[in-house]
Amino acid sequence: MNTRTQRTIAFNRQNILDAADKLFCKNGVEKTTMEQLASEAGYSKPTLYGYFKDKDEVYFALVLEFMEKIVVKVDKAIEEKNDFNNTFTKICQDTFRLATRYPLYFEGLIGTINVNIKADDTPQIYKDIYRLGEILNGKLLIILEQGISEGIINVTIDKSAILLFVWSSVAGIIRMINHKKEYLKMLQLNEKDFSAFCFERLLRACR
Repeated sequence: MNTRTQRTIAFNRQNILDAADKLFCKNGVEKTTMEQLASEAGYSKPTLYGYFKDKDEVYFALVLEFMEKIVVKVDKAIEEKNDFNNTFTKICQDTFRLATRYPLYFEGLIGTINVNIKADDTPQIYKDIYRLGEILNGKLLIILEQGISEGIINVTIDKSAILLFVWSSVAGIIRMINHKKEYLKMLQLNEKDFSAFCFERLLRACR
């Protein structure tokens, strides 16, 4: 495949994703049809199906883009070479900001993907999400090792268990804040300050 063809494919694919993002955010995933996606992107339905098998694939392609944004933030936090507390806090806050900006795709990230990743006929997008998730876990384990070496993380607990505990807790905190915005306002709680409070208490639980 020549470079020009690759650029055309990438351009068309991104156009479809941009159109899908617009429609998903406006109408919701469930109420958006492939016909609407094709019309919004300016392509025929056969062309659309040439890039994506169904609406779920389109949606999870956007979830993958969201994951890539998180990986960029994690890489940047690692490159800054701060102490563990600052690195941990930065990643939590960056993830919180991204999840607040892209709540639809954050939900896809923490939700269930009902496919067999190892099956040969599983669409590539789901394999890509799994692969990137494993890469992200590896990066987070590096940060966890830093916390252990600095004496902040309890070394008697399995690292994978700590990682799962921290990620599920961070995701739960973010999800709760995103779903309870009006309630937090009623309690006169600032979202940013409350999230910082939760993340700091979470870190204490790992000691």
